[in-house]
Amino acid sequence: MESENAIPPEVGDVGGLLVERLRAWKHAVAYLESYITQTESVHKTLGKEYQKVLKSVDEPLREGHHFQQSVGGVASLFENIRANTVRLSTSHQETAGELKSTVLPILERLHKEIRDRQKHVQSESEKSAKSVAKTRNSTQAHIELLGQHVAAFQSSGGISAGGHDGHHFKLHHSNTGGKNKPEFDPYLLKRGILSRLVKQVHEENAQRQDLLGVQTHSQEFEAKIVQTVQQALAAFNQTMNVQADLQKQLYGDIVEKATAIPPDIEWVNFLSRNAETMIDPSAPKRTVESIRFPNEEHSSTMPLIEGALMRKGKIIRSYNQSYYVVTPSKYLHEFKDLDHLNREPEPELSLYLPDTVLSALNSEGKFQITGKDAGSKLSTKHEYAFKASSHDEGQRWYEAISACVNHKSDLAPAVTPPGGASTVAIEPPAYDKTPPAVTGQQSGVTTAAVPVVAEKAA
Repeated sequence: MESENAIPPEVGDVGGLLVERLRAWKHAVAYLESYITQTESVHKTLGKEYQKVLKSVDEPLREGHHFQQSVGGVASLFENIRANTVRLSTSHQETAGELKSTVLPILERLHKEIRDRQKHVQSESEKSAKSVAKTRNSTQAHIELLGQHVAAFQSSGGISAGGHDGHHFKLHHSNTGGKNKPEFDPYLLKRGILSRLVKQVHEENAQRQDLLGVQTHSQEFEAKIVQTVQQALAAFNQTMNVQADLQKQLYGDIVEKATAIPPDIEWVNFLSRNAETMIDPSAPKRTVESIRFPNEEHSSTMPLIEGALMRKGKIIRSYNQSYYVVTPSKYLHEFKDLDHLNREPEPELSLYLPDTVLSALNSEGKFQITGKDAGSKLSTKHEYAFKASSHDEGQRWYEAISACVNHKSDLAPAVTPPGGASTVAIEPPAYDKTPPAVTGQQSGVTTAAVPVVAEKAA
């Protein structure tokens, strides 16, 4: 057999190593406990936070009267959101309670088992280690004692057996002449060492067997730890899945209710509820022609004559056509064109006819008015030369203007119109008489039929 030392060298503390490993498992389980605890705390907080979320859609819905209150509209959608948000808040609180009552106890029991196992292994390993250390110390002490007395024997002159068969003897000479006490006889000391080695080896083997049992059980115990952790995480997963599935279902229900709302249902019902206020698209548009207003037909608003005339420019001495109106208020207004409905009625020229002098009408339908523009800040009088498209057209304008003018000029004599007929003086009718309609035509523009009203004699 291979020689072994009486006191084997230290190769490591098996018991201490197993205790340290159990401590590591205990801390690992503690981490999981902390994880589950924090998750439980988060869901408890989420339950409260969803109460705050609920307040963001709390009743009543502002301007809620604009939405239909029956199922299938926006108002019922918010009812659904409120109900599902309440359920979400409750689900988080239930999840927190489930984690605390179902998952955490599994890990807490496992934690306690590991802690108890750690204490047991530490206690047993320390106990057996002390017993082994005690026997080893005793053996080591006798080995040292034997060494001392073997040295004394060699110096005291004793006899020792020599050779392999023990029948050859050797005499050791000594000058001391002393002798050992019986109990220190190296022979007895050796027997004492052997006796102690028996006990030591018994303790070492017993410790080995105990540690081997602990080691074997540790493998089984670790398998149980892993399985228990798996069980706890499976329970955790189930709890979280229930909450997640419910949350998915609740949000899905909200989306489903929102998707089910017809895009135009609220608008159709809104139009129906407010039919008297909203615009009927089938109703015809308003037109100026259909509008009536006070004094619309008053005689003061009806032109005496209106249509196209040409006026000679002040700088470029050529005739330019414009649109003119003689009003019952005795004004001659000039406009750029006929489009007087789409812009403000701001005349280019306004002559107050009673303050003007009217020349005679010539055979070409020309006449002159001397006066100042009432719409201008300048007070200078000008001579305005007008020309109608024909003598007859000029005659109609002349008659309407003459009825408003207080003074006529004699600069141009009366002329004989084509056909030999002489121009006759026209006595203007009174305001309560309606003169015949007058029409004119120039450059394709038809003048409206207007009454010619004369000023009453003073």
